[in-house]
Amino acid sequence: MNVREIHEFLNEMWEGIFRLNEELKLELPKEGFKVEDVEEAFGAYIFIDGEWRLMKYPHPAFEVKPQIEVGATPESYYFVVAVPKERINTEFLERFIELFPRSFIYGSENFLSDIYNWRRDGRVSPGEILEKIEASDEKLFQFEANFESAGELKKGLLKLIETGKRFEIFDL
Repeated sequence: MNVREIHEFLNEMWEGIFRLNEELKLELPKEGFKVEDVEEAFGAYIFIDGEWRLMKYPHPAFEVKPQIEVGATPESYYFVVAVPKERINTEFLERFIELFPRSFIYGSENFLSDIYNWRRDGRVSPGEILEKIEASDEKLFQFEANFESAGELKKGLLKLIETGKRFEIFDL
């Protein structure tokens, strides 16, 4: 283990999220969103070696209200958007997976049981995903997308907002 590399990696991860947070605080209010401050998030999970593993250490994250969390873990930069079950349809699923091929979909209560996992499932049809969602007792689903950099995350978040408005998933 190279301590210098770990140190530089963590600093870059945190700096990228702080920078993104400041940029979004200037840009998103005009879209109807409120950007909260960056916080140390605990209790998250990352997908390693085919399974979800608990992170016992903090990572940077912030809320974009309503319904979105933005952050970074050693695995990736990410956003998670909470979507009520009744607002999910095949067209939204198709667009989400098309825009965000590195994505996960899971319930808000049983979040370790994926409805869709890009690393495991490969290409699954939106119809198959919708069947799993409709069969679930969950009322709220988390749509997560992963990115290689804070810059790519920002581009993805802006696409999410545009798509979310189109499909009326937000409580604006």
